[in-house]
Amino acid sequence: MSMVRTSFFGSFAIVMLAVVTGCGSDDNSAAPSTASPGSAAPTTAAASPSPGSPPASPPGVEPEYSSLLIKASDIGPDAWADGPPIANPAGVVGVGQTFKNPDGKRTIVVTLAVFADPSEAAHMVPAMRETLSKKVAGEPQPVDVGSDGLMVAGVASEKSMEVSEVVFTAGKVLVDLEFDSSLGNPTPPDVVLDVARKQDAAVRNGLPS
Repeated sequence: MSMVRTSFFGSFAIVMLAVVTGCGSDDNSAAPSTASPGSAAPTTAAASPSPGSPPASPPGVEPEYSSLLIKASDIGPDAWADGPPIANPAGVVGVGQTFKNPDGKRTIVVTLAVFADPSEAAHMVPAMRETLSKKVAGEPQPVDVGSDGLMVAGVASEKSMEVSEVVFTAGKVLVDLEFDSSLGNPTPPDVVLDVARKQDAAVRNGLPS
């Protein structure tokens, strides 16, 4: 797995862990978390799923969500997939995929988190907004993509690169698309929104009702 995919899926897991921990903060019997940044939340066999957490798969059943992802051809003629789709990235039920351009200077990381119902997916949006505000030097703005769509664009807080990121829900799926590029060469907003809308359509057309 590339460093880009590793670092992003790790940050996505941190958001999920923060929300799940917050939902269970009133449970005095809960053991303290020992998860480190970039790792998925620890689980116990007897634990019940917390509100806002992705549904667990039945034992022995591995859902296949890669069909919900956009294809490299949806992005452009020069885009290519940087490896196969990643099932359940960072322990989150769903799928992830990284795309790059020929010289590797532009990267798009797509993450789909699948929840039990649309309300659980929507519940994650405020936490994602807060994370984007810290991750990128810019204020997330509402955009007309999917449901609860928001977008931020600017220089990354911890890395010397441009980041444009879109978050929205499509039914019970939380969608995140991160566009990374070199400083001074941001991804045009119309390109970001075009790809995001194609991903929205792919999820809505492919997700079983």
